[in-house]
Amino acid sequence: MRKFILPPLLFLALFGFAWFLATLRPEPKEKKFVPKIPFVEYTEARLQELRASVQTHGLVRPRTKTTLLAETSGIIEAVAPFAEIGPDANRSGPAPSFRAGGFFRKNDLLLTIEDTDLKAALAVAKANLRRAELQLAQEREMAKQAKIEWGERDWQKAPQLVRRIPQILKAEAEAEAAEAGLLKAEQDLQRAKVRAPFEGRIIHTMADVGQRVGLGASSALAEVYALDSGEIDLSLSRSEIGFLGFSEEFSGLDANAIEVEVVDESDRVIFRGSLERSEGIVDSRTRLTKLVARVNDCFANPFNKRKNPQSDTLSVGQFVSLRLVGQRISAFVVPDSAFRDRETILIVDEDGKLTTRKVQVAHRTGTEVWISVGLKEGERVCTTPLEIVAEGMEVRMIDDLAESNGSKP
Repeated sequence: MRKFILPPLLFLALFGFAWFLATLRPEPKEKKFVPKIPFVEYTEARLQELRASVQTHGLVRPRTKTTLLAETSGIIEAVAPFAEIGPDANRSGPAPSFRAGGFFRKNDLLLTIEDTDLKAALAVAKANLRRAELQLAQEREMAKQAKIEWGERDWQKAPQLVRRIPQILKAEAEAEAAEAGLLKAEQDLQRAKVRAPFEGRIIHTMADVGQRVGLGASSALAEVYALDSGEIDLSLSRSEIGFLGFSEEFSGLDANAIEVEVVDESDRVIFRGSLERSEGIVDSRTRLTKLVARVNDCFANPFNKRKNPQSDTLSVGQFVSLRLVGQRISAFVVPDSAFRDRETILIVDEDGKLTTRKVQVAHRTGTEVWISVGLKEGERVCTTPLEIVAEGMEVRMIDDLAESNGSKP
């Protein structure tokens, strides 16, 4: 009988001993949750006087570009440079050249058209004028003779044919027509020598020696542009236009107050100009407004001894980097990291607690944001991105941590 009772008694004894040991173990203390206060960086708001500035790109083109036309018909006899003329000791810069890229000064001879027929036409015109003048003189003498023959009678009552009035008027008209014909012949002869309308450069030619040119479609000789100034086509968004301080109609600041700087790869300013006008066109694809800037003396010019070296010249069709500088703006500048969204920042108050604030943004540069409305001088703007933010959440500044570490022995 003991063989069956002993094991249950042993089990009860072991259970009781384990319970006894469990009662001797102290109960765990309840842990109190202490929230971790994050450390943040901040910047103090300081109102600054700034100039609105926008970076963009543009395409260079000449301000004045035209097509030279033949004003008389004939065969092209010669083009510049003319070997028979030789160098001009009084001339500064190269001789004119009727080739792509060639330079020329105003009134330089660029091209001559064969003038044999034109000289003959001029001789005919001179003869016609002389004949008309003689005919007019003859009619006037005949009128004087008719008056003598009229005798004592009232000459004013004589018929007009007797007084030769119609004959004289006809002769005068023919003399005037002959004089006009002579003037035209002289001009045609002068137009056989095509001269430069301004100081410029040739883009490309459409005619050469031996080619017959005439009036109309066959009169184009060359496409040229002036060296005095260039224009740069650029595009801006409506927000950038407003930020600079002018509307498309330039109703704000005067257009000339918008400075345009042409910069190189190192951001060095190589030319300064001004924003001249809006073309009044919005690109349907980019939604940008087309504008035009003007830059003077920007092209290579061997006739102009200017300060800019040859390496700093612009070329037609060149793509350039631009910086537009506009109106003066009073704004607070903070890092882009200070923003929770497009218009919300965090302010650290005097008690070290966070407050969300809506502000008005004047401009974004990519790394910085200009705030025009919503900040006060000296306010602390949190610049540390926080994943979780609650209104009134306590934070500690990095400066406080540095001070506390520095005060330890």
